[in-house]
Amino acid sequence: MLEKELISALELRSSLRLFDETDALRVFYGPGESSDAIGSQIAIDIFSDQAWITQWAPIPDKVLKSLVALLQQKLPERCRGIVLMDRSEVASEADSVPLDGEVREGKFVVKEFGIPYLVQMKNTKHPGLFLDHAPLRRWLTRTQKDKRVLNLFSYTGALSVAAGAGGASSVTTLDLSKPTIEWAKENWDQASLIRSKGDFIFGDVFDWLPRLKKKGLEYDTILCDPPSFSRTKTGAFSTGKDLARLHGLILPLLAKNGVLVTSINSENIPERAFLSEVENAARQTGTRLQWLGRVDLPESFPTPLDPKQRYLKGFYLRSV
Repeated sequence: MLEKELISALELRSSLRLFDETDALRVFYGPGESSDAIGSQIAIDIFSDQAWITQWAPIPDKVLKSLVALLQQKLPERCRGIVLMDRSEVASEADSVPLDGEVREGKFVVKEFGIPYLVQMKNTKHPGLFLDHAPLRRWLTRTQKDKRVLNLFSYTGALSVAAGAGGASSVTTLDLSKPTIEWAKENWDQASLIRSKGDFIFGDVFDWLPRLKKKGLEYDTILCDPPSFSRTKTGAFSTGKDLARLHGLILPLLAKNGVLVTSINSENIPERAFLSEVENAARQTGTRLQWLGRVDLPESFPTPLDPKQRYLKGFYLRSV
């Protein structure tokens, strides 16, 4: 059953010609494409000629070997190297593990909508490019001409690169991890963007947002995609408790008619509850927000769930 579902998923991507615009693509999304108990706990992503398999529950060795063989048969040019990322509860902090083939060393380039991004297969917990944010990156390339952009919890700065490629006048990239800020700088340079238009800050969002406000800065676009939980020297952040506090610091930096794009990755927080926290922050800061739409999943993440129930929840909101 699982092999048939994987073949069906590959045929769907082929019929939609999804590889025409990118060489970084989710080719199997178990939670939305499998009725099998094991299959529903698996996702398979392609990055150029490398395959990244994620498991949210342990996969029996026999099944894993069968998946690897099928991938190599159906996508031989895109599966020269295959790695496994174990996100089950037991091994959630582990790095990716090479499974088969020639797994690439270090960072290498993939292209999405013609824009280069650096990804990594070995010695990492994530390749460095969130594939579910592909529609948001496309929106940024089409809408950010001459905009001042602030990217919070930026990770490797992929959204910053998309905004820069879209003609943003300035992009400020902020993250708590020094290695990922350095990765973001590499991404910016790899895309041949003007370095003077990019500002990269290694630091705590809750520390830096008041500083930016004190400087009198405003932004036409603010991007916010926080982790579910993080710990800093001064405290901890949780999407379950701190969304109103976070957005209370963000909204004063949003220019008139500016757009806030805010999202979370959580099955446990209802969309209505998330939006309510943002609305609470808007009332506290005297900000009027206009709903523009949801942050959508790409076609490569098919799911029968209503958008309100999906793990990725996000909104485009304009200050009016």
